[in-house]
Amino acid sequence: MILKSNKFKNINEYISNNTDLNICIITHCYPPDFGAAPHQYAHMAESFHAIGHNVTVLTSHPYYPKGKLQRKDFFKLRRHTKINGIDVFRHWLIPSQQNSAILRLLSMTTMLLSMLFSMSLLKKKKIDVVIVQTPPITLPLLGILLKRIQKVKLVLNVSDLWPQAMVDLGSIKTNSIAYQILHRLEKFYYSKADFIITQSDETKSYIQDLNFNDVFLYRIGADINVFHPHKNVQRGEKLKIVYTGVLGVAHGILDLIQKVSFDALNCELHIYGDGIEKNKIKNYIIKNQLQNVILHPKVHYKEVPEVVKQYDVALISQKKYVKGTLPAKLYESLSLGMPILFHGQGEGEQLVQKHQCGFTSRPNDLVQLTKNIKSLQQLSDKEFQLLSNQSRKAAVSYYDRDLQFSTFYEALKTVTHHLMFA
Repeated sequence: MILKSNKFKNINEYISNNTDLNICIITHCYPPDFGAAPHQYAHMAESFHAIGHNVTVLTSHPYYPKGKLQRKDFFKLRRHTKINGIDVFRHWLIPSQQNSAILRLLSMTTMLLSMLFSMSLLKKKKIDVVIVQTPPITLPLLGILLKRIQKVKLVLNVSDLWPQAMVDLGSIKTNSIAYQILHRLEKFYYSKADFIITQSDETKSYIQDLNFNDVFLYRIGADINVFHPHKNVQRGEKLKIVYTGVLGVAHGILDLIQKVSFDALNCELHIYGDGIEKNKIKNYIIKNQLQNVILHPKVHYKEVPEVVKQYDVALISQKKYVKGTLPAKLYESLSLGMPILFHGQGEGEQLVQKHQCGFTSRPNDLVQLTKNIKSLQQLSDKEFQLLSNQSRKAAVSYYDRDLQFSTFYEALKTVTHHLMFA
């Protein structure tokens, strides 16, 4: 990956003037894991590397989103790989993507225990800054331990709110003992961080309401030079909708095809992805002989732009409203100049409405979703092209991944200035 100098103020100046930092990124997933989160961390790591810093990634063996380890990793505590100049150390865990709090906690705990064996490695590398993802809720403990032992600067990347997300999903209640314990742990993590980054304004506001004010909005964004639209938007007689991404319970694709008749609407839904509901989706399509719902094999991340551009509209789906969540595939769809069919609630819904680049419906409002599909079918070519143009404009102006990293890096310098310019 090569960062563009017009997006970074002056990369050569950064490289020549900065003191090289030893940066460690701790995350539960990293390519070849599937989804937006692994590629955000890869972009972050490669961006730091491009401007002269030394980057080490601690992560798990590939398992996301299916929740299964490859056979070669079953008995491997740690494996070292080099990806685009980045040292990646993968660790053993008991994987789980099941909707079970006990299994997920077991998975997070085994990941933490495995990564503890890499503490001596990080000590040798003389880490200056550690960036830790949460959730998983156990990983910040490793960052706090590093801060105490090696006096590193701790950056906490809050990708999802917890235990608030568990409340929104109906797993626990705010008056429960479990919630009280997790909420105290959450605030403890925030208090130990030197810098907090989040992916949505909603999450940022939530953390600030807890009186932690040093929070920075760092959206995942999209690579606008890779995710670029066709020069001319051409539609066929039948509207073709595409969904790409994780096929999990929270995304609600199985529920959607069970309740919305795409055959009756005379439009196609094309599904690309992987996850714990993939086989259920496949079996439902076969059992009910759905003609207009097509499940395709998973495609490599690099192939996504060309695949998605074959279709007319991008579907973003959420089964329930969870505070702070914002589907990352929204940015890529915008960058591709795709009109958006947003079926969900929260900040993603607000962004589609703000940029006037598609139609929105709430998670349980399938009547409105059906109306929105019909509205898309009835658009003139001129109206359709306008939605496409507004999507691309929003991505270029606000959600360029390099621009997002550049502003994050500038903010990070306020925390690490004495290290960078020692």
